[in-house]
Amino acid sequence: MKYFKICWMLCAVICLFSTGIKAQDVTQINISSVVYDEKGNPVEGAIISGNQGKTVAYSDKAGKFLINVPINSDVVITAKGFRTQTVKATAGFENIILAGNDAMYNEVYLPFTKINKKDVAGAISTLNPETYIDQDFNLSVTGGMNGRVAGMLWSNNIWGLENAIVIIDGIRREFTDISFNEVQQISVLKGINAVALYGSQAAKGVIFITTKKGEVNGRKIGIRVNSGVALPSELPNYLNSSEYMTLYNEARNNDGLTNLYDATTIQNHASGNPYRYPSVDYYSSQYLKKHQNATDANAEFSGGNRNARFYSNIGWSNSSTLLNIGEGKNENDNRLNVRGNVDLKLNEHISSSVYVSAIFSESRRARGNYWSNAATLLPNRFTPLIPIDLISPNDKTSLALVAANRNLIDGKYLLGGAQQFLTNPIADLYVAGYDMNIRRVFQVTNEINASLNSVIKGLSFHTLFNLDYANSYLQSINNTYAVYAPTWSATADTLTRLQKFGEDARPGIQNINNTTQRQNIGFSSWFGYDKTVAANHNISAKLLGFTSSVSVNDVYQPITNSHIALQLGYNYKHKYWVDFSAAYVNSTKLPEGNRAAFSPTFSLGWLLSSEKFLARAKAINHLKLSASGGILNTDLDISGYYLYENIYQRGSFFTWNDGVQAQNQATAAAYGASPNLGFPRRKEVNASVEAAFFNNLLTMQSTFFITEMDGLLTQRFSQYPNYFSSFIPYTNYNAYKRSGFDLMLNVNKQLGDVQLSLGTNLVYTKSTVTKRDELFLDSYQNRNGKPLDAIFGLQNAGFFMDQADINNSPRQLFSEVKPGDLKYVDQNGDNVIDSRDEVMIGRYIAPFTYGINFSVAYKNFNLFVLGTGNNDGYGLTNNNYYWVSGDLKYSDVVRNRWTEATKTTATYPRLSSQQNNNNFRSSDFWVYKTDRFNLSKVQLTYNFSNTMLRHSFVKGLLVYVSGSNLYTFAQNRKILELSVASTPQFRSYNAGIRAQF
Repeated sequence: MKYFKICWMLCAVICLFSTGIKAQDVTQINISSVVYDEKGNPVEGAIISGNQGKTVAYSDKAGKFLINVPINSDVVITAKGFRTQTVKATAGFENIILAGNDAMYNEVYLPFTKINKKDVAGAISTLNPETYIDQDFNLSVTGGMNGRVAGMLWSNNIWGLENAIVIIDGIRREFTDISFNEVQQISVLKGINAVALYGSQAAKGVIFITTKKGEVNGRKIGIRVNSGVALPSELPNYLNSSEYMTLYNEARNNDGLTNLYDATTIQNHASGNPYRYPSVDYYSSQYLKKHQNATDANAEFSGGNRNARFYSNIGWSNSSTLLNIGEGKNENDNRLNVRGNVDLKLNEHISSSVYVSAIFSESRRARGNYWSNAATLLPNRFTPLIPIDLISPNDKTSLALVAANRNLIDGKYLLGGAQQFLTNPIADLYVAGYDMNIRRVFQVTNEINASLNSVIKGLSFHTLFNLDYANSYLQSINNTYAVYAPTWSATADTLTRLQKFGEDARPGIQNINNTTQRQNIGFSSWFGYDKTVAANHNISAKLLGFTSSVSVNDVYQPITNSHIALQLGYNYKHKYWVDFSAAYVNSTKLPEGNRAAFSPTFSLGWLLSSEKFLARAKAINHLKLSASGGILNTDLDISGYYLYENIYQRGSFFTWNDGVQAQNQATAAAYGASPNLGFPRRKEVNASVEAAFFNNLLTMQSTFFITEMDGLLTQRFSQYPNYFSSFIPYTNYNAYKRSGFDLMLNVNKQLGDVQLSLGTNLVYTKSTVTKRDELFLDSYQNRNGKPLDAIFGLQNAGFFMDQADINNSPRQLFSEVKPGDLKYVDQNGDNVIDSRDEVMIGRYIAPFTYGINFSVAYKNFNLFVLGTGNNDGYGLTNNNYYWVSGDLKYSDVVRNRWTEATKTTATYPRLSSQQNNNNFRSSDFWVYKTDRFNLSKVQLTYNFSNTMLRHSFVKGLLVYVSGSNLYTFAQNRKILELSVASTPQFRSYNAGIRAQF
């Protein structure tokens, strides 16, 4: 008889090999070949839970596990807190494989299927949040993916293609529809073969998210609470009134104008009565808190049996803002999300899953745009608040205005302003009311799976249906108010007159507007075929149909997507793989006759480590090569509908010669018809390698890719005369190429009680415009052959030092230049500086992006550190914080301006009170490098041991403290961390607790 029965005490084996695994930690035992129970019936594997034995694996009274195994089998033991490793065994065992939690995540969810991780080939990266969420907690999915996926530049940018779609439980949705607590697995589908079954909509990549499900006999209750503060990383630094007024006088002098402000006025604004001589800093602690608060809580419940399983999740989050006065104190964001997933086994052949999710969110904000006003209002314009105790007792008129005023602030202040400024951001916060943005989302997904083994063995049929409904609206209280312009006594800080502008009104009406309703209905069905022939030949096939429609109120044309797809796969001994996946896509954005196209893709895989020539290579545990290629037709880059038709629109007004009718509106052509308009196409080849070395000490995955987007739509102005420009049709002409590689490396090492882990993910991508319709007089301005994200501008040659320097330089046509203005390089030698002298001066997107994560665990402590960064990208400092002219607000960047005294050391052009079109335009003077390394996350976690919780109803407990976005190491850190006219960037500090019952 081939097999004989062995009673083996696994605890003794574990102790023999000094693994430290305890019986109560064991969660699963798998046998690599057929196991027989005591009745002689074959059992595929043996599963236990703690000390609860099942079939061939059970616990006797001494807590020792007895098991029946065949000779020369592999025994795989899964235990909490241990990574996968193989231990050579004797007494009939070929190997004893001690598997950590990673063995519990060997199933990978992919479009319309679920396969074993060993059969995943190609450009696919998988994350299992449950393996690291306790050491690196994030509320959002994008935060949980940050720095962990090779090939991702940021949350939905794969290989630089941008706008990858998000699929949640098989349905196209958004990151905001789910929290990280709800996620079971994330599969990032990068290669063209991996995304093909989703057709046209998947041409930029797919982020495939699967939510959690209940487990058989796995009743669990988990609660997590997280709270913390967020501090601004960098705030704008604007000049105070006196410094601004001094420099503005200088700017006028540079333009040949006289001073606007006298020395006494400037001095008064520096040290005088702040209400009479205001110097308002809208970023001061008078109006802003030092930090804002955030709290989130989450509870999840799961359980079930063989016939029914459930998982539910309830989450709540709340955060405040920095504003610290009036309605600003009430600003907050609230979100409640509820999810319920139910999996039912209706009978031996049919199962069904129902996933329901609801999100309720409210965002309360004061009316007005505080941050925009703070970045534009001059500090000396007016005082936001006027103290009523400074009103002269003799000014009866003003005192009457005070008595009648409905908006006295703290009983002491009137709202300041002027005829030109009938509102101000401080008054808005106090009395203008508020806006409440309310959003409700309800999502239902139903999946039915039917086994057709009785018809054809291995055949199955599946359906997937969804109904998503989102509703949002703005609920507001809109008050109006009066502002007052003061007149001050010439001899004392006393108000002698108040001039009123506007009226106080509180209608008490709750306004509802900006209502948006969005409905997403989708349905897909497919036949699946999976069969193993003669133990070694594994065949899979799918034939599916997919359709979805997204409708938005007041938008006539719904967004539709329909296609059919076919997948044929084969692998031999899980050693050689071949896959053909194709979609026949359809688009309503194209003319009839061109609305459908065939998109074929292929993939090949080879497990080299299973070959005999590598069997004795002890250093190589795993080595797999794969490659894929194909063409995917897509309409994602078609911006609108009816681009193939002759389109006319309303033109300018005209009058007849008799002048009787003065207002006649002409009809004008927008563009001409293009009956042959077709799909843009993603063409790609890629090659991947996966490997593990030195007993899985080092694991890696890397993909090299070449992707071309061809047939992009454009109007070919270079082919037609100017007078025909209104009739030029759209055609498939432009193209660009991206090439590069991504790499994932992980190192894991156990040193006594210390567990070390180091991982890095990076991507290098190069983009090139391969074809573009363009008509430049100078070839160096052609975009063809240059990066897709190229920055074009002038090359500067420093500042004009004097008038002689101006006279001896090429003439600059943008505006009159003076000493201290920027001087530019004449690229074409025509002795004139104009737009023809613009050249490539950088690229916006950094080609090299990376993430590094490190963790060290010692007994119950775990320290996690995440760093992210990018190199070789550039930006332009081209907003009003840096481009200061006219009467714009001055920031601290102007302090090192050009003057006669600083002409050799200046880093900023001369100041001007006029609009300066010469200095403030795209040039390399304003270019800065975006190279950076971010200390993105640090978290220290303490996990209470089972011994400490032995007599408690709590099964698991941990606490942690963390910091996010802690510091940016960069030459231009202040520029990178500064947000102007918008909410600041933040550094966050949090503490949390998670308990399981």
